[in-house]
Amino acid sequence: MIIYAYRSGEIGFALRKAPAGAIALRKAPHSVAEKAVHGCARLAYDNQTWLVPGIPESRGEDEAYQALCDFGQRLNDRIHALRSAAA
Repeated sequence: MIIYAYRSGEIGFALRKAPAGAIALRKAPHSVAEKAVHGCARLAYDNQTWLVPGIPESRGEDEAYQALCDFGQRLNDRIHALRSAAA
């Protein structure tokens, strides 16, 4: 499963590739991908949409990019931890 995000900060999941306009962040098995995102992302006000923390509040492209990079690192760490715990 591919974990991806849009410039708005919205996070999504795809089976083969990220949709046009989205940035692919990481590939992981379905169960690990969802747990990892739920462990380091935040929910939007609708309680259904997962967001990259810091992107919706960013004041420009540089700040949004830094938030995406920080989230990518946390996501990698979380996926690694989940895979280690399952082994």
